[in-house]
Order: sequence, then structure tokens, then C-alpha cells
Amino acid sequence: MIGRYVRVRSPPLLPTTAGTYWLLAVLALLATAINYANNLIFALAFMLLAVWLQAAASCRRNLATVGWQVDLPRPVFAGESLSIVGALTDRRGHRRYGIALSTGKANSLPVGVAADGEATLSLALRTDRRGALTIADLALVSCHPLGLWRARRALPAVEALVYPAPGGASPLPARAMRSAHRQTAADDFQGVRAHVPGDPLRRINWRVFARSGEAVVNAFDGGHGGDALWLEWETCRGDTETRLAQLTRWVLEAERSGREYGLRLFGKVLPPARGHLQREKCLASLALCEVDPQVGRR
Repeated sequence: MIGRYVRVRSPPLLPTTAGTYWLLAVLALLATAINYANNLIFALAFMLLAVWLQAAASCRRNLATVGWQVDLPRPVFAGESLSIVGALTDRRGHRRYGIALSTGKANSLPVGVAADGEATLSLALRTDRRGALTIADLALVSCHPLGLWRARRALPAVEALVYPAPGGASPLPARAMRSAHRQTAADDFQGVRAHVPGDPLRRINWRVFARSGEAVVNAFDGGHGGDALWLEWETCRGDTETRLAQLTRWVLEAERSGREYGLRLFGKVLPPARGHLQREKCLASLALCEVDPQVGRR
């Protein structure tokens, strides 16, 4: 885990539904004991009250001083489940029981933590739209023991990114264009690099291939040989989300093909490149894209 470490201190307590009924039963027994002056009922009522109070102290102690550390969730596509994974740690030599991760709408399976040990909590959240997602109601909860009390400690908000869901039926644009910087520096030879599927045959260094049998291509202008594929907002049709879905699909297809590609969004241009970093940059730009509604309907 590389996220920020948080130590839970003195979590607030509230009685559960079962705990509320337990207290009402104690009060009913006390009323009966007073009415009939029955010492046995008095003893039973005070015993149940002691259990109720001890459960509160144990519930608070079970969650107090536990450590929590969470990584930033990996980006997902809209409609997929976003996984929040964190580590619970004990540094006080106390075994912990039944601790869960909650957002108010969803709860993880509760786990226990060995004394001076660590346990992993995982919570899956359904995503329904693209963009930056802030999970602000994250908390650790526990009802141990007996389920009479519920301890809850709010956690720092977690930020996540949701990419647009890929969509559309249009194939990749067949037209490959040279980027502006390559038009002015097309003869700026940088060396050779390994051949990847999609590289033009005219870029293969046949002299090196004949000598060593290794397929390499000539790299120009920063190591990106070949013509660049431009994925452009204006070539798509439909409303904003339809266009973003189509562009998302094109980014994934271009990356799988090994081609060099750039992205032209309304108001933003990403120069041509290839590889995982280019994929993430393009998808993040699509996820955070904000377009004037009038433009999106063109």
C-alpha cells in the first residue's frame, strides 16, 4: 500500500436496532421488578444492562487505534465496478474482529485483524458515468461484539477516475496524417527502435535486418517513426457522450494495433505517440472532457 496512513481514534458509537430493543427490554424488566418488588427480576435487568454497557466499551475498543491505508483506485470504464482496496493494521497487540468498509450504500465483508497483524478490505462500487469520482462517505464500521452497538469512523475521501464506456460502430479512421511537428522535422533521424505491428514497411531498416536478422525501424523526431493516426472530435457524430464513447473505442483499438495516434478534442490536442502512457493520457482526457452543449449537438 502506498496511500496515506490513517489511525482511527475514539470512534463514535450508536446503538443498533438490536441494541435499542435490548435497552427497551431492560427498562421493561426494571419496571416489572419495581412493580412487583422482585429481586430476581432486578438482578436479571442489571445483568442485561451490564452486558449492554460492556458491549459498547468492547465495540469502541475494537475499532479504536486501528490503522488504515488505501491506494488510489485504478481507473475503470463507466459501467464497471470500481475496487477500493485498503489495509487494516494493528500496532497495539490487540486482535480485532468484524471490521468492514462502508459507504453508507454498500458494505464490504467484515474481516478480523490478528494482533500486530494486517488484513485487507475490498469494496466494489458500481460506476454509472464518466469523470472524476470523489468517494466522500467512506468509513470503517464494526458491530462487534453481539451486534448491539455500531462504531463508525469516517475516512478521508478517495479520488478515482472513470473513463467513458467504449461505444460506437465506426471503424478506425483509415486516413493517417503527419503531425505538424513531423512535417517540419521529418528528416530528423533519431536512431532505430524495435519493430511493432502497424509500423509502415518503408520505415524498416533493411540493412540492419539483412545483417542481424532483427526487425527494427528508423525512428524520426523523438523516436516515433511512421505516419500518425489522428482521432478527432469532428469526425464523430452524435451528442457529447456518443462521441466520447466512439473516441474511447478508437483509442483502445489504436493501442491494440500498435499504431502511433494522437487525439484532437474540442479545445485540446494530444500529440501522436504510442504505448501505455499515451493510452492513459487519451482516456483521462476523454473522461474529463467538458464540452459546450451546443457544440456537442453538432
